[in-house]
Amino acid sequence: MEGSTASLPLSSRSNRKRRSAIMAGAVLHQSVYRRGIGLLGGTFDPIHNGHLAVAQGALRELRLARVDFVPAPCPWQKDVLTPITRRIEMIQAAIETEPLMGVNLCEALRPGPTYTIDTLRELRNALGSSLPLVLIVGADQWENFHTWKSWHRLLEFAHIALCNRSCRKPLARADVEAWAGPRKVAPHRLTDSPCGGITEFSIPPHEANSSRIRRVFSTKNRYEALRELEPWLPVRVAALISRHNIYSLA
Repeated sequence: MEGSTASLPLSSRSNRKRRSAIMAGAVLHQSVYRRGIGLLGGTFDPIHNGHLAVAQGALRELRLARVDFVPAPCPWQKDVLTPITRRIEMIQAAIETEPLMGVNLCEALRPGPTYTIDTLRELRNALGSSLPLVLIVGADQWENFHTWKSWHRLLEFAHIALCNRSCRKPLARADVEAWAGPRKVAPHRLTDSPCGGITEFSIPPHEANSSRIRRVFSTKNRYEALRELEPWLPVRVAALISRHNIYSLA
């Protein structure tokens, strides 16, 4: 989500279409036990079972109504070669059978540079002041959190949930940790309010890695790649990659 640049043609899109795209990711499953929307940003190039495990962990530990994947068009901290439209297609394939997961296109539809603070502000304005929003952050993102634009203002619009996939506790820079400390709450209490809290949840380690997936598909024949990556890729995503030769060098 942080620091990305849109690559979709936007001149023909109206404000109504943009708002519809935002709201489409906000359809809630009404339940007294589940509340709020989790936001999981990234390049998802491609989405893999590790990403799904994070979303499932957030749904379980934070008692969220849903988790939305927020694909970034072209983050400044990563080299992305796969078109955003294709990555969105892979996300949609991955979550086809996940009723509590969705995809939010607010960053994909925004022209110019995209930053998390802008995304959260836009979603808060669109969805109202009472709905809990939870930004899901990985350990590596938390360690670089001080580089994010207006990081100290993110809690004005959402909560932050740190996902730990290893035995090592994620640590940010000292000033970020000092800022976070007084704002920490228990996972099950996070969505008692719309924003302002920080919590942590853990999931079992997962070896899936997007860079390696791309490398395997680009260096091995299709059948060898599919066999090797079977534990890492949702079946529908693997089929999509294979059908369109998304990561082939040919």
